Amino acid sequence: MRFRLPVLFLVFGVVPVCRGQISNSCKAYIDPVINRAVQQLQEANARSDAGERTQGINASRTAFRQSLVNATLMGACLGGLGEKQFAGILELRKIDKQVGASNGASGSTSPVPSGSVPALLGLAVEYGGVAETFSGTTVTFRTTPAKLLGAMANVYGPDVQPNDKTLLALQRLSLSVSFDTSRTSSSSTKGETQLLANYAQLSQASARLILINDRDPLAPKNWKQIRALSLATPSVNVANAALHLVQPILDMPEYESSLGQAVGVFDANTATTNHDALENAVVAFVNDMQQLVSKIPNWQNRVDTYIAARVAMDAEHKALYRRILKSPSLSLEYDFNRPPAVASSTSSSNSTSAAVSSPDLSSVGLVYVASLFDSDYTLNANANFFNSTGPTMRGNFRDLQFGAKIDIPVGKLPSFVAKGTLTFSGLYEYLHQRPLGITLTINDQAVNQPGNIGLFQAKYTIPIGDSGLQIPISFTASNRTELVKEKDVRGNIGITFDLDKLLAKK
Repeated sequence: MRFRLPVLFLVFGVVPVCRGQISNSCKAYIDPVINRAVQQLQEANARSDAGERTQGINASRTAFRQSLVNATLMGACLGGLGEKQFAGILELRKIDKQVGASNGASGSTSPVPSGSVPALLGLAVEYGGVAETFSGTTVTFRTTPAKLLGAMANVYGPDVQPNDKTLLALQRLSLSVSFDTSRTSSSSTKGETQLLANYAQLSQASARLILINDRDPLAPKNWKQIRALSLATPSVNVANAALHLVQPILDMPEYESSLGQAVGVFDANTATTNHDALENAVVAFVNDMQQLVSKIPNWQNRVDTYIAARVAMDAEHKALYRRILKSPSLSLEYDFNRPPAVASSTSSSNSTSAAVSSPDLSSVGLVYVASLFDSDYTLNANANFFNSTGPTMRGNFRDLQFGAKIDIPVGKLPSFVAKGTLTFSGLYEYLHQRPLGITLTINDQAVNQPGNIGLFQAKYTIPIGDSGLQIPISFTASNRTELVKEKDVRGNIGITFDLDKLLAKK
């Protein structure tokens, strides 16, 4: 067995990876190791500075080597660790994130805003319209300044980096901006659908301030609990069991030889970043380790002890994070909305006058999120005000809205059905005065009247693997829209990107 690696080293790229000798749980451990090593090497090689390039390669080499000296690898590849046990630590994904625009924007697919937002960067492209008569294609950019500043400081290294007080003050604030691509100018709602990202296409700008956020794992009181758990008995038992498991292997001279050959393959492929070469090296290393553990007395008992300790610790971790993620949150949100210009028809012949501009709107609201079993429910209340008034308007107050929704994670579906989040939303809106604040007539009939709007929406959000991409598909029914006193039924679709979920894989 000790001569396998040199042979593989000579024929990498010709010999396919032998997967028959490793379990599915072992494969689940190996694949992320290889992918991470390849990505780190590619990033390191892309650096123009030679010193930084060398530093990146060395860091990747260290991470690759440590991944082979790991009790989890021993349990997954050399013991009886099953797939369900190996998946003990799961990434608990938030299902209450608002990536796209709120219902004030013409292309929104969400009548009720969610409680949390992407920490670093979110992007959404949505087509539709929820409570409004207007529909459009809206592109939304959303970020948390504190996370963005911290990320830029690490990447670009400014002379004066933001201090902790600055980041602490900004971490409760998130900002977003939405552009309606159907607007080509401030006085038109038709034309190209090209994203210009200028003021003419601006449909909404939002700022959200978190008042209560007990769902943040890095919040002081939650971090104290996580820190305490890392020092508690379950964590200590895992550390002792891991040492008891790997120490006999580390003491064998054959181990250092096999490890050295695997790392040698890594060193030989730092420039080309050959994925198959690294994968073959790890599989060959595992095969060598399988021969070594046959010489260790009571090896399976050592594995069973480690697995039991690891499963117990994982259960404690999951219970803690579950409690954290079920904690309530309360946010204050301000939205600046720019309604699109509309053309007013004044005669039965459908002749149209020049476009009519409505005053901009300011919306102030509260968003409360809590959990019910495995689902999240959200309560929202907000009021809208005109930023300017005309002689025929009844003051600045425009409407009052109350909304509620429940997000249900759907996991128990057949394999051919995408597993995502099912959302049911309801919205009640009281229109105090004309929704545009101006007189709008079509065929000599006023269509923008005050009144009450009731809306129901069913939405299914489909995640595209772990890429951070999601596709929301919704069906909405209402007794009327803001402008037209007729029942309205429509379907909306969009695509969102949450950078947090992509980074969480690393």
